[in-house]
Amino acid sequence: MAPRRAVLVALVCAFLAGPAAVRPAPPPPRAADYVLVLMLDGARPDVLRRIQAPVIQRLAASGVTYLQAHTCYPSQTRVAFVSLPTGANPGSHGIMGGDDYKDSAWQTVPYGNDDPIAAQALVARGTMFEDAAAAGLTSLYAAVKGYELVGARGATWTINGKKTLDPEIYKYRYQPAVDGSADKAAQQKLQLSRQLVDQTLALLREKKPNLVVVNLSAADYTAHAFGPSSPYYPKAIGYLDSLVGELLQAVDQLGIRQRTAVIVSADHGFSDVDNRRLVAAATDPSSDQGHKLTMLAARGIEHYVTNTGGASMGVYIRDKSRVPEAVATLRDEPWTEAVYCEDEKAHCDRSLSSLHALFPGRSPELMVDLDDDSSLNFPNAGQHGSLRPIDMYIPLVLSGAGVGQARVLGKAELVDIAPTVLRLLGVEAKRMHPDGRVLDEALLH
Repeated sequence: MAPRRAVLVALVCAFLAGPAAVRPAPPPPRAADYVLVLMLDGARPDVLRRIQAPVIQRLAASGVTYLQAHTCYPSQTRVAFVSLPTGANPGSHGIMGGDDYKDSAWQTVPYGNDDPIAAQALVARGTMFEDAAAAGLTSLYAAVKGYELVGARGATWTINGKKTLDPEIYKYRYQPAVDGSADKAAQQKLQLSRQLVDQTLALLREKKPNLVVVNLSAADYTAHAFGPSSPYYPKAIGYLDSLVGELLQAVDQLGIRQRTAVIVSADHGFSDVDNRRLVAAATDPSSDQGHKLTMLAARGIEHYVTNTGGASMGVYIRDKSRVPEAVATLRDEPWTEAVYCEDEKAHCDRSLSSLHALFPGRSPELMVDLDDDSSLNFPNAGQHGSLRPIDMYIPLVLSGAGVGQARVLGKAELVDIAPTVLRLLGVEAKRMHPDGRVLDEALLH
């Protein structure tokens, strides 16, 4: 009986010890000591493949390229640059697009244009920066527009381009002409990315952060001003390719290239639009009369419009019982391509929840994609934000430490980047709860 009693005592002790007796799973092995995430704001993958972009094309040839990578909806910078570090869709992290949103009390809540750091409290998911910091790693988030830093919670260092770049150039960033010259306007858009890279290089050389995220905006500003079919657009992407080369050269000079993984992607694609038809024209932004849809106003439907990229808009309806009427009214407009909502009585094209764009209390009642015969708020030649493939497809290239070689793969999502970054760095995702997955098929095993 003694041996049986001893076994029984051992089993009871193990049961009483509970979870504390279970050895925690070891963190994943570290494949890279450094990861560079280089975002080419507004760069379409089809254009990137056609032009001379030798640096990125070499990275693709030696690494892994995804041909069917998608961003999140709405396909807008503000949304994507929170989905990127959280690995979460907007319906999970709560940043829905536009400059602000209407809360349940019909109060306007800003999304961080003036103070992106304060707006980080609105982000409902943890970030890869927080998990990296908890593992003792450092990070840098360099943002040309500033509001991308809403998703930078936990980053060791940040660069807010809205405050650090040349203000005389910055104020003309969306303009198709400066001093009457389109060439000068195009050149200035390149200079903003040039300046941001110079600031990034200074911190990279001094601090040598383990994780770097940089948003290079020249292609985005160029496509808005001139349209993605303009010859200025591929030239802007080609220029960004040269800046990527400079960043990699700095990594070489630091002697860390063999231990560095590089990811090249974008936040959204781009549509050519007819900017002669302007929907909800922007007036004085401080005026209550700006950004109004006249057809809704004529019916007495109180509403609020947010610009989610220029090819899409969010529409808040104060009286929820009038959502079906608002949908029917908007469907009669020649510029309405699709309407998305949750109200079953409205018979929308798709639900917001199916688009991973439903966050209770912040999501608009309607998301409306515009046809390409119109431009929202501002008469830009290029816009984005819609669910059209040309707006949703993004480039995605992985190369370097821990990444497979010479492979072309199919589907991936923007939200897959953050969990893949943490896997490469050997960091367990504890604060971050991503909707995306680790791109295991792209990594060395």
